[in-house]
Amino acid sequence: MANSGLDKRTIVAVLLVLALAFSVIVSAALAVPPSDRGASDSARARASQSSGAEKSPAKLCKAERAAPGAQFAEKYGTNANLRNAFGKCVSGKAKEQKPAKR
Repeated sequence: MANSGLDKRTIVAVLLVLALAFSVIVSAALAVPPSDRGASDSARARASQSSGAEKSPAKLCKAERAAPGAQFAEKYGTNANLRNAFGKCVSGKAKEQKPAKR
């Protein structure tokens, strides 16, 4: 067999350096919050303006579910164990908020 000039220690050292570099790059990419990636200042301003006036259906349903004395599952659940109540609530509220298209 011909000796290629790379011994086992060199290969292990190179692989360790590559693994370390990869982990640093991935952690740096994940350190930036997703809402700030690629969004312009005007897009962020529009998003903050619209979110203040109208809450998302999921947030409305979460607040309704957390309300004391609320019969949330009985009101929205339709299957035997009433476990689909949150999804039904979000779907219904989204349909209410959606403007009529005609």
